[in-house]
Amino acid sequence: MVTILNRRRHGFDVVIYTNDHGPAHVHVFRGRNKLKAELQPVRIVYSRGFNSRERRCIRALLEEHHTLLLREWTRLHVK
Repeated sequence: MVTILNRRRHGFDVVIYTNDHGPAHVHVFRGRNKLKAELQPVRIVYSRGFNSRERRCIRALLEEHHTLLLREWTRLHVK
């Protein structure tokens, strides 16, 4: 697991699991809340514990950092 964006700066931990499967996606955590989002296009797959305002904030964060997240996914999974 690699943390790409961390809580200190954004309020959420955005991680990519190194042994995960496609399609390209990230996992987002804060406390016991968790969310999975695909990256192409940015789409929330599931969300546990986040309210609609938080989901909109997470989606905006993922879209803002889309290039970084997709680059890191590719670096970790395309050999």
